[in-house]
Amino acid sequence: MRFVACDWGTSNFRLRLVDGKVLRELKSDEGTAKLAAAGGDRPAAFKAVLEAGLRKLKAPAGLPVVVSGMASSTIGWKELPYAKVPFAFDGRNAVWEKIEPNVYLISGLRTDTEILRGEETEAVGLVARIGRDMPFEAVFVLPGTHSKHLDVNPGGIATFRTYMTGELFELLSKHSVLRHSTDPAAPFDKAGFLEGVEESTKRPVTGALFRVRTRQVLDRKSAKANTSFLSGLLIGSELGNLRGSDVAIILAAGKALRASYTAAAEALGLGPRLRAVDSEGLSVLGQSVLLQRILS
Repeated sequence: MRFVACDWGTSNFRLRLVDGKVLRELKSDEGTAKLAAAGGDRPAAFKAVLEAGLRKLKAPAGLPVVVSGMASSTIGWKELPYAKVPFAFDGRNAVWEKIEPNVYLISGLRTDTEILRGEETEAVGLVARIGRDMPFEAVFVLPGTHSKHLDVNPGGIATFRTYMTGELFELLSKHSVLRHSTDPAAPFDKAGFLEGVEESTKRPVTGALFRVRTRQVLDRKSAKANTSFLSGLLIGSELGNLRGSDVAIILAAGKALRASYTAAAEALGLGPRLRAVDSEGLSVLGQSVLLQRILS
């Protein structure tokens, strides 16, 4: 199917021309937060950014454009209500709106206590990529600023949970007392990371965080080792919630996060249940599935 895939995040804007595969793409920092902060006529601003992107992409006129992510949020192009779980992977209960002659805005998903935008499209793409190898039940782990754990079964997404792992790492390593003991730019230190994962199994994360500081002061650990220790502590705390079950775990992430989460999962004894998948292209694949449903 030939279309334009738009992933509009809080911080980034990504546009791809698709015809069976990605032919061309562009990325900018014109995320929803930046456009919302500028004030003025927000729908006009979003439309202008999209149209400029389509010109740069040299996309043929009239192609359908599928927009997912934060563009349907309170700081987006137009706020749409969330779809409710259970959410079918064929998109039959997706919430969407045609906001321009050929622009289709996809909304997010909610439970009684949780919300997400964008990950529903990734999950649809993940199921399409796995195909016949899809287990009967699984937990999809989608790491990020706000990591999402989606409980899935043949009926679709049954429920999900949010872990602020990425945002906590950012805040703690740059804006807390721990900033003096870490270096967010430091390369990955596997030994320090695994020590953090182990620490996450010993006590609640709020009681373990100050260990980052004492490792520097008392144990003379380097900022490099401590940064990875903090990462391991947070990721270990997140994945520790998956112990005590035998349900398959499917991790979808980019190269760096995939390596970190896999190492933590194996250290926690979750390795036999884990399958790791590259997340690149999942949104495009999911948008293709949803667009076919919309146009059918």
